[in-house]
Amino acid sequence: MSTGDRPTRDRRPVPLERGRAAGVLAGLVAFTAGFAAAGLLVVGGHGSTPPWSVAVFVGLVGIGATGFFLHRGNVALPDRPVWSPAVIRAVVESLDLPAVPFIAVLYVFGAIGVLGNLVVPLLRR
Repeated sequence: MSTGDRPTRDRRPVPLERGRAAGVLAGLVAFTAGFAAAGLLVVGGHGSTPPWSVAVFVGLVGIGATGFFLHRGNVALPDRPVWSPAVIRAVVESLDLPAVPFIAVLYVFGAIGVLGNLVVPLLRR
């Protein structure tokens, strides 16, 4: 069989179901935004206050929503961690949105959350 006899395959992955992709993206945004808001409150000296608790709760709900929607549906996600650009790209492109801005925003929110909730308290000791 020569290479000309092989069927050509589309290299683009099959898009996720729209509802599943929307749930995963909403969960990722809630997770990163909640912990970023909590981190900013810690930097501002308002850690362990009711608004900080609400922000952490939003982040935890986001983690739960992401986990719930990741394992629903019939289309397999790329075999990578949920934070990898490949998975985020698969989720965002299934919603016909540009992937790069969403990846950038999620990574920036994640960095703010880590710096504000982990690094700043360690430096203040």
